[in-house]
Amino acid sequence: MTLDFNGDVYAAKVDEYDAEKIKSRLIDAFDELGINLSDYASKNVVIKPNLVIRKTPDVAATTHPAVLCALIELLSENGICPIIAESPGGIYSAARLGSIYKVCGVEEVAKKYGATLNFDVSSERMSFEGGHTLKNFNIITPIVKADVIFDVCKLKSHSLTTMSAASKNLFGTIPGVEKFEMHAAYPDINDFTSMLCDLDAMLCEKKTVIAITDGIVGMEGEGPTGGTPKKIGALLVSKSIFASDAVAARILGLGDDDVLLLSEAKKRGYIGEFDHIHISGDGIDGVKLTDFVLPESRIPPSLKLFSRGAIGKMFMPHPVITKKCRACGECVASCPQSTIRIVKGRAKINRKNCIKCYCCQELCPFVAIKTYRNPIIKIVNKLK
Repeated sequence: MTLDFNGDVYAAKVDEYDAEKIKSRLIDAFDELGINLSDYASKNVVIKPNLVIRKTPDVAATTHPAVLCALIELLSENGICPIIAESPGGIYSAARLGSIYKVCGVEEVAKKYGATLNFDVSSERMSFEGGHTLKNFNIITPIVKADVIFDVCKLKSHSLTTMSAASKNLFGTIPGVEKFEMHAAYPDINDFTSMLCDLDAMLCEKKTVIAITDGIVGMEGEGPTGGTPKKIGALLVSKSIFASDAVAARILGLGDDDVLLLSEAKKRGYIGEFDHIHISGDGIDGVKLTDFVLPESRIPPSLKLFSRGAIGKMFMPHPVITKKCRACGECVASCPQSTIRIVKGRAKINRKNCIKCYCCQELCPFVAIKTYRNPIIKIVNKLK
């Protein structure tokens, strides 16, 4: 299959989680983009939502059930019974999946509309000769077997990658704690980004991937799990995950260079200039934000030269444990470098070995891990 990442983006202004209204906009989007769902009736169709953590929909950390309702009902009407598959952070087990499906509101959706919840926690190797940094990945089995993947992501800030949307959501196709191993193998953010781009390119080459971005209520600040819900009012659909993310970035007030994954995709030729992306539907002028709060961990572009070495360790942002810590051990289990331990009833990070991947912050169930940003850096960033 030839790589083809160019694609139009359908942008709808949707103000509330009304499944019927979302369904209507999805119908318009599929028609506009030339997506005929009946073509998939004989294929293995998988929905890959963002269920990174066991949180209720109102927290805005996970894909909202109403978006899944709308999509599954449409698929059902076209003779398709999709599989919902996700590999959340932490241990990849049937028990953990069941708990997350239930709390995130996905279990109820699947029962109502006849979708199948995945509990198969096996994985298989997929090779990709076109990889720049990595040429093979261990991928959860339902994704390996899929012909069509609906990448139903959540639009959020992200402490490591600045923004999480369609391209970042596919990192959840790597099983459980192996995601932590990937962070350990690629501690440099540029190498990690290149690896993510390889993963995205592989899946888009071997599968039909359709991005649906839930940006009706997103998350700002210390995303992807510890931030604050942010009303955005956008629903994006595209056959290109990178084009979709480029549009999502503009909605948040970001450019391609502000999101390393987009910058890498552009460098590889997976996406062209933003002006070449055709945006249909309502467009994005009515949903563009001017006050979106970025994560404190984000390193300002003007200061990236100082982000390494001794100076970087002293001045650059890093995760810190707050008094909210309940010593549950989730951060200890999720640290790729094994640099966190429980001391006197509270987690403690050994900063010497910390690679600033923010896995601990992402998976803390009590939002007890914050980002420390040196006051000097804050002042310099304001003056830039």
